[in-house]
Amino acid sequence: MDDEQHHPQTPEGASPAGGPRDEFMPVAAPSVAALLAIFVGGAIGTVARYLLDAHHPVAQGNFPWVTLVINLSGSLASGLLIPLTERMAQRAPLARPFLVIGFLGGWTTYSTLAVESTLLAKDGDIATFLAYLAATVIGGLLLVMAGSAWGRRMLTR
Repeated sequence: MDDEQHHPQTPEGASPAGGPRDEFMPVAAPSVAALLAIFVGGAIGTVARYLLDAHHPVAQGNFPWVTLVINLSGSLASGLLIPLTERMAQRAPLARPFLVIGFLGGWTTYSTLAVESTLLAKDGDIATFLAYLAATVIGGLLLVMAGSAWGRRMLTR
């Protein structure tokens, strides 16, 4: 049996991730304003990350603390901003595209985490490699949860 017999989809039935989506949850095309908000926020976040990296270079083989700070601060900010931007979506519909998708998407960097981790492992610094990955992944998850709880608490006040 082919996969479509198990997961029938209409042309508009695919989710943004490529899998089936619930037919009760329509996917709206992004507006030009939302795309511009993402573009501008992403540009600002990327330049901010670059400037922080440029002003605080970390030598190869040393613990990549700048990228860790960037990714952990982005995790905390994402957790905090998601409930807040949900609440203000009616009044400020471009807040989430600009801040969460754009700015924080440009600010945080999975690719640099991957490159720095690879270099640490290649150089044989396995302890630093493992500490960096654990601090980033576990710390990021904990900070998203903490930020989300903080954001929800702010909304109940």
